[in-house]
Amino acid sequence: MQDRWNAFMPYPDADIGHAAIGLLSGLRLAVKDLFDVAGYPTAAGNAAVLAASGIKTATAPLVQALLDAGACFVGKTNTDELAYSLIGGNIHFGMPRNPRDPNLIPGGSSSGSAVAVAAGLADLGLGTDTSGSIRLPAAINGLIGWRPTHGSLDNRAVRPLAPSFDVPGFMTTSLEPMAAAMSAVGMPAANDRPISILIPEDIFETIDDAIADEIIASLRSAAMPIRKIDSISSASLADLAVAFITILQKEAWASNKALFEQSPEAISPDIAARLRSGSRLDEKDVREACRIRKLFSGEIDRLLCESVVVALPTLAVSPPTRDAGPETFAAFRSACIKLLCLSGLGGCPQLAFPIGRGAGNVSLSLLGARSADSMLMNVARRLRAE
Repeated sequence: MQDRWNAFMPYPDADIGHAAIGLLSGLRLAVKDLFDVAGYPTAAGNAAVLAASGIKTATAPLVQALLDAGACFVGKTNTDELAYSLIGGNIHFGMPRNPRDPNLIPGGSSSGSAVAVAAGLADLGLGTDTSGSIRLPAAINGLIGWRPTHGSLDNRAVRPLAPSFDVPGFMTTSLEPMAAAMSAVGMPAANDRPISILIPEDIFETIDDAIADEIIASLRSAAMPIRKIDSISSASLADLAVAFITILQKEAWASNKALFEQSPEAISPDIAARLRSGSRLDEKDVREACRIRKLFSGEIDRLLCESVVVALPTLAVSPPTRDAGPETFAAFRSACIKLLCLSGLGGCPQLAFPIGRGAGNVSLSLLGARSADSMLMNVARRLRAE
């Protein structure tokens, strides 16, 4: 397969079998290089990890479940180093190229899986999402991205970043293969109770008026009850983001401490700097972050207990160009985390998908209660009318 988008890792092909008949028959599967696949190494976007990996002899259970459902494996995909970024760059293996707009970043860390699907090289992109690593590249590449309820999918034989936030998930170009993937991994069907949509005004006030208007118009087209609320939490978006980043950095350091201490020079400077920050955190700050997460989790549980869905933009700002500088990337990451952290702090599912005419340049997200993944799909079907 010709890969002019740098979506895939340059590994020699290995024979990966799949069931002849199943829910995913005919769908090509691209797998982020955090998941073990028998016959391949696992690099996690880092040359030192690749050198130490060896060829895996067993396949991650989630990947195997997809193969057993008939998906055809087409390769392991590029990822941000250690899955610790939202940009899509990698100093070891290069930045994948965004098929929708080659001048823009592809987004990460599930950059290769997103690009493979957007470029038509795969139908189902398997990735992971800690702080937005499925939802953000899905939005930038005009895809549907699903971050499942935390803990609902098997994450064995997947390299961790921050385990209390990490989830495997998928990207597709349309809802049909996403629904098939949900069924293949055992997501229960949604009940038939009426659904209402909440619009948090504090979130919509932070984005461009034209984008906010387009999202609200799309929501109204579904003819479901819509209610505006001031906010979804007593904590500010800024405080929620700080709490999220604090816990993320703490756990990312624990996950990568051994690698950092053995081969600090093998980690790119920006990733290394974030790991060092995690190693230096004050325990008082960590306890405060955990307190805020517990507060928010309780608030979101109460808010979403009755077939309620929160609508929000997937991205807080437009993505930068791939040749932008570190300060621009940092500002983009910081702005987006304020929205992307919400599902992580609450353990909730989130479904991101393009709306609008033609290019799908606006991405809407639906946030639901834990285990309400299929309900989000039902709402998306009404909004997109596929």
